[in-house]
Amino acid sequence: MAGLQIDPVTGLKNATYTPSTGAPNNELSQVDFMKLIIAQMRNQNPLEPQKDSDWMAQMAQFEALNQMRAVASGIKVLQGINELTTAAGLIGKTVTGKQVDAIAITRDIVAREKFGRPFAKLTSLERVQVNEDERVVAAAADLPNAGNEVTGVVERVVMDASGIPFLLVNGKAVDLFTVSQVLPS
Repeated sequence: MAGLQIDPVTGLKNATYTPSTGAPNNELSQVDFMKLIIAQMRNQNPLEPQKDSDWMAQMAQFEALNQMRAVASGIKVLQGINELTTAAGLIGKTVTGKQVDAIAITRDIVAREKFGRPFAKLTSLERVQVNEDERVVAAAADLPNAGNEVTGVVERVVMDASGIPFLLVNGKAVDLFTVSQVLPS
């Protein structure tokens, strides 16, 4: 009976139960939805079974939800492209914006220059080398200045690990959404 699992919720043995090993996800997948439908079918009152139209309505609602998720995902991609395009259009222009904590961004820049990979994909030894780089040390020392206004020419655009574009101005990372002034070059 090595194949049987014990459901932690019900305490029952279940040959089809496999516990989740990944991070919890609050989204209902198609597999989860089908499991719910099957459970409803198995546990419905045999004297008053659900109508076919009820099942079809549930399937249609789930499909509509999937379509909305796909649209939302597409809109998020378009928003990211728009933000990157806006940021790239500021290269060479003088801007005023608020400085942010640039340690993670600087680590990623240095990691890509030294090892050709983002900081998150480096080995422990490589991470130590990146953290000892003078630019990362300077970014850490400059942390108390986060939130201060910076004015200067946009040298380049960098993306953080979550895909948000930041402007590099005088070696400092500036949040694109805090830019209060743009002057022509």
